[in-house]
Amino acid sequence: MFSKNIFSGKSNMNCRILFIALIVVSLFASLAIAQDSTNSDSNVFGGYEVRSGLEVGVRGIDIDGSLSKFRSDLNYRNGVRLFDSSFSMKNTTGHRRFIDQLTVNASGWGADRTGYASVNAESAGLYRFTGNIRRVAYFSDLNNHALGQHDFNTNRDLGDFDLSVFPIADKLRLNFGASFDLSKGPGTWNARAYRDDFVVRANNKTNSYDFRIGAEAKVLGFNLGITQGYRRFRERSQYILDAPTIGNNTTDTTQYFTFIRQFPITGTSYFTAFNAQRTFAKRVDFTARIIYSDTKTTSSILEEITGRDNNNNWVDLDRFEISGDASRPQARGDLGLTVNVTDNFRISNTFSFDRFGIDGGEYLFEQLYRRNASGTTLTPSLTRSAAYRVTDYLRYVNTIEADWQVRNWVGLHIGYRYTHRKVDIEGYNQTLTSSNPTPSLIAEEEKNSTNTIIAGMKIKPMKNWAIFWDLEHGDADNVFTAVENYKFTNFRIRSRWSFDKFVLNLSGISKDNTNPTGSSTGTIDFAVNSKSRIYSGSLDWNPDPRFWLTTGYTYTHMTSLAAIVVNSPARQGISQYFVRDHSFFIDASARANKRVSFYGSYRINKDRGQGDIPLTDPYYVLIGNTSVSLTRPQDIISSYPMTFQSPEFRVAFRITRNIDWNIGYQYFDYKEKYQTIQDYKAHLPYTSLKFYFGNTDR
Repeated sequence: MFSKNIFSGKSNMNCRILFIALIVVSLFASLAIAQDSTNSDSNVFGGYEVRSGLEVGVRGIDIDGSLSKFRSDLNYRNGVRLFDSSFSMKNTTGHRRFIDQLTVNASGWGADRTGYASVNAESAGLYRFTGNIRRVAYFSDLNNHALGQHDFNTNRDLGDFDLSVFPIADKLRLNFGASFDLSKGPGTWNARAYRDDFVVRANNKTNSYDFRIGAEAKVLGFNLGITQGYRRFRERSQYILDAPTIGNNTTDTTQYFTFIRQFPITGTSYFTAFNAQRTFAKRVDFTARIIYSDTKTTSSILEEITGRDNNNNWVDLDRFEISGDASRPQARGDLGLTVNVTDNFRISNTFSFDRFGIDGGEYLFEQLYRRNASGTTLTPSLTRSAAYRVTDYLRYVNTIEADWQVRNWVGLHIGYRYTHRKVDIEGYNQTLTSSNPTPSLIAEEEKNSTNTIIAGMKIKPMKNWAIFWDLEHGDADNVFTAVENYKFTNFRIRSRWSFDKFVLNLSGISKDNTNPTGSSTGTIDFAVNSKSRIYSGSLDWNPDPRFWLTTGYTYTHMTSLAAIVVNSPARQGISQYFVRDHSFFIDASARANKRVSFYGSYRINKDRGQGDIPLTDPYYVLIGNTSVSLTRPQDIISSYPMTFQSPEFRVAFRITRNIDWNIGYQYFDYKEKYQTIQDYKAHLPYTSLKFYFGNTDR
């Protein structure tokens, strides 16, 4: 039954009628025009070869279980959907025209969570234009996150447009571009005051626009390019309380009568990018890139609260006014040099530097007017404070690598990467309304260096068998955090073997990441250890053009262990998280004859999480040289065991030379182990007609 219609809220019967009606219309339309003429219509008009395809249809949805979780995962809707659309025209006159080639593609508009449209046009040697527009319907409403009180229902529209004038000319090429990113929609959020959380309505709204202009040319053997860009960003989200509320804690006296928060942010950014490349004597390749940008932002917060606080006082007005501004000039450069010592041995070195400064401050003014429980006016509280920071960040990275093709069947790769970082921070904090308004000065300096070894190999034991592996081992720094470097080891290996009509791929990924550091709380290391292993395999079989099959399996094994501090009172604890995910898929396609083809697929993910590890019985882990029992209240063992499977089946009928009729069904089944409130089953039947024009190769 279609009782949970997530697109328009119509009844079950209406959805069934809509779905059945389209099937009937599809059949009658197909029969009415099924004239399968043997005479091929010409697809050349006005000197252009024209081809097009249009697939439109309808999808129905029947959901049993959590509608919110289904929409958070997939966000498919029922109704009319544009499955795929394509149009192309190509100049056949042999003479250049204003449009020599034009291609338009679109898919997903209507009942899908994502939709896109693209346009490509060019006139040989004169210009080349590309445009892309995408829409993402984002929905999130999960009851296992923030008490289910953080949700979104937004539409995000993105677009990129680029125009190249004289695109194949060596002497001068001009480039122009523009982009946009717009997001808007309702949601809910939390406001926190007086030791309680309150749910408020959110109106999310952000937008940004980018503009670019540049040129490329070849001068004295160098390929040169320069781009100038500008970006504007605006955040205009608002948070408003619809009605008085007592908050999440119902045992205290806190209440919100009214609440509003406005958080406008405006930012602008200018950037200039320059790049150069040249190859000398076919042996030495030189590349360079320099980018300079300057970003400025202004922000403010206006927040007003009325209600009662946790001391049972009447809050007549609690008003915050915060204003701030910041600037961030940045220079980034990359310099690369590759030397082909011999035809089989190559050395390359890449040097990168990144330097930026953050210069900004803020000013806060709070006005608090209260009365006690009996209505007596209390002394108003007025707070003014200011803060300012100047940050100087410098980081450079040097990577040297060597590639050696030892034999036709074996090649080696080895390298070394060194990074160095220096951060200086200066500033002050000042409470202007305190008895001692003297600012407290801040001055910090931090330096850090890391080292990493890189290695890899390609081996071909047989002509149809190749093995690849690569390794990284060393340190990774933590920007702006006072903890030690990550100690990591990443290893990947892949094997590809082909025989007759079969292709077998096997791969493995191993990642170990340790963040050792000390703590003044507890007797064990305050550290984080994460280990993950991913094993994957796939098999492709294509015995003839009428049939193909592909299947694969991936196992993800991850365990993270972190020392934590739990407050009230502060206690040393352990947090351990498990992933034991099994993922399997199989896809197959078969063409029974010239008019009927079949497609089927099945996918399943099953994460066993912590498995049989108990939540309360004694369980021991090793932290450094200390064995710790995870039976204390401050210890956490967690995972997310669940099962998610999705079979799909589709039949395509070739009604005429120009029309296909598709009918299919997709099923989703989601289950969690420790609760059922977010489980769901979803049935998605669909049908569509696809019209072709000019596709004489069908």
